[in-house]
Amino acid sequence: MAPVLTFRDKLEYLVHATGRAEGEIVAQAVEQGLTALYRSHVTEAYLAGEVDREQALSAVGEATVAELDEARRAVEHDVRWGLAGA
Repeated sequence: MAPVLTFRDKLEYLVHATGRAEGEIVAQAVEQGLTALYRSHVTEAYLAGEVDREQALSAVGEATVAELDEARRAVEHDVRWGLAGA
């Protein structure tokens, strides 16, 4: 089993490997994490009907919205199929 690395272990590795300052790396990590959380929230909100398609397009892009639309259609199709057989 691989050892569990702490935040400090990862940070020290990145400082050494990149030659960048800790503050720069932490700032980048916060930015990337915030972006991932934002995209996740917008995705969930779009699927729940809380965010319209235009907002979702500007937040997560056309490819992601197209994938979400296709997934929604597939689920709706499966639900209709399941209910018809009930």
